[in-house]
Amino acid sequence: MSSTPEPTDGGTPGRRGRVLTAVKWSAAALAVALLVVGVVQQWDAIVRDVATLSVGTVATGLVATFVALVANMASWRAMTAATGTRLPVSASASVFFVGQLGKYLPGGVWSIAAQAELGRAHGLPRATSAVAALASMLVSMVTAALVGIVGLLVGAPDGLATFWWLALVAAVGLVTVAPPVLARLIVLAMRLLRRPPQVVALTWSGTLASVGWSAAMWLAYGVQATTVLRAFGAHGPSVPPLATAAYAVAWLVGFLVVIAPAGLGAREGVLVLLLGPVAGVPGALALAVVSRAMMTLGDVVLAAVGGALAVRHRRRGGRGGAAGSPERPW
Repeated sequence: MSSTPEPTDGGTPGRRGRVLTAVKWSAAALAVALLVVGVVQQWDAIVRDVATLSVGTVATGLVATFVALVANMASWRAMTAATGTRLPVSASASVFFVGQLGKYLPGGVWSIAAQAELGRAHGLPRATSAVAALASMLVSMVTAALVGIVGLLVGAPDGLATFWWLALVAAVGLVTVAPPVLARLIVLAMRLLRRPPQVVALTWSGTLASVGWSAAMWLAYGVQATTVLRAFGAHGPSVPPLATAAYAVAWLVGFLVVIAPAGLGAREGVLVLLLGPVAGVPGALALAVVSRAMMTLGDVVLAAVGGALAVRHRRRGGRGGAAGSPERPW
């Protein structure tokens, strides 16, 4: 997929595209402004809560964040295998982690476009890269919803008795990640994005591996959120499932709000809404700030690692582990 705006008949980007870009950046600026206002209003309480974080808490949170980000890469790599193409771990890290920086731009396609371009250096066709990226995104969305539902059922008071109907939603979510259904959803997404039509076929082994790695990602983020919340004074058996559920749902909402870079503003708002009753508004907002900082640091560090691997690959001048063999995802 290309990151270049579609030209009009005259060969230049249309006015509509420029207007949409301006709207996205304006909305992103508004989201950031609202987040800043919320932080300023709760600044004293946030500083007090953050000051309670020990070195052990920060270290545990960072380790959990890195584990989650690596699991996300593994989910994407497994999905490329599900399309019939296998990349080595080093190539996957180079393509995925550098491409992930695109999520900090407003809009939902920049990381896909970046990964498509970066994958070419490792013999990964653009079309295959686009399919794998869309499929792994859909898997992340479904697993986020499933983890959120399970966490709510387990952690909320009388959750199963009150929210039993969410089990039906979970069942529907499981159906959508079945390779035949997921393939049709990808074709629909490609059509909505006005990409050329193509045949999409996914293997069960690669798809299930992608789902498993995605679920592991949410559990790791749950460890991060739980560790930080407990440092802020939130205790009890309901904290881990609720923290994990809130984090997954917050990511899902932030992802769907495509006008905000990396879900900025929307994600923090959901965390405050869902975790306020457990940790208080200042504690939930402090978690949002700390979690955002940890994730950003993780993205930057891993992008640097991916960039170094890309430089090494170019210097070797080879196609070390070039794509093309329909093998198992790991």
